[in-house]
Amino acid sequence: MQFSLAPFELLRPGIWRAVAQPAGVNIGLVAGSTGALLIDTGSSPDQGAELRQAAEATAGVPLVAVLVTHSHFDHYYGLAAFDDLPTYGHESLIAALDADQVTEEAAELGFARDRLRPPNRPMALARMVDLGDRHVELVHFGRGHTAGDVVAIVPDAQLIFTGDLLEQSAPPAMGPDCHLKEWPAALDGILGLVKEDTLLVPGHGDPVDRVFAFTQRAEISAVYGQVEYLIGQGVKAEDAFAAGDWPFDHDTIAAVLPIAYAQLAAEGKVPRTQLRLL
Repeated sequence: MQFSLAPFELLRPGIWRAVAQPAGVNIGLVAGSTGALLIDTGSSPDQGAELRQAAEATAGVPLVAVLVTHSHFDHYYGLAAFDDLPTYGHESLIAALDADQVTEEAAELGFARDRLRPPNRPMALARMVDLGDRHVELVHFGRGHTAGDVVAIVPDAQLIFTGDLLEQSAPPAMGPDCHLKEWPAALDGILGLVKEDTLLVPGHGDPVDRVFAFTQRAEISAVYGQVEYLIGQGVKAEDAFAAGDWPFDHDTIAAVLPIAYAQLAAEGKVPRTQLRLL
């Protein structure tokens, strides 16, 4: 596995992002007059330590807190490098470390599972981090990309780190742990704060504006709505791609269709055979 870290790039005064490989994840850094907050921690404890060193050298003030935006390895698995600091993340991140795939993921990334750490300040809805002359609001607007997505809002700079609720470099990752029906509502919480000059930093890719965010919200909603419609028409999962009108490419939709069908089946919505009338 090839790990690397690009230099921190200034986005707005006192706010930077760096891209960490192997997953091309955006790492955020927000500095105030007395301290700095790091947003996401990379893919391993060693990469987390590298991020810590780079962040402290960039911010010019001590690192005083860390946020993990959600439970996926590229955002979460470097958290052990920050054990001595307040570390924030949604309360669901604790149980996420017990998932079956964690041991395999850690081995593939080159370290033992027992090096992983959960956040020591788990949160349910919201927290505030004081950085001196600025503060950052940490908010869970609801389930979406995962059960525990948390965004970092910097009100004085009109900037929001969204985690993987938004992605720019590829279509949004709608995996088995997403909550497709609820995802647009979580984005609505972000969009309610967005102004014309707001900068949104997605989990992957370049910063985006409100038009991009509104568009991607509509696309995610369209996937769920289209599957719901097709189920109502009696279309089975294997026939859905050909029968539907989709906002994303074939591979993205082919991957999410069985997930969407399973989630709707859990709500009691399954394709039913339409009997022909005589």
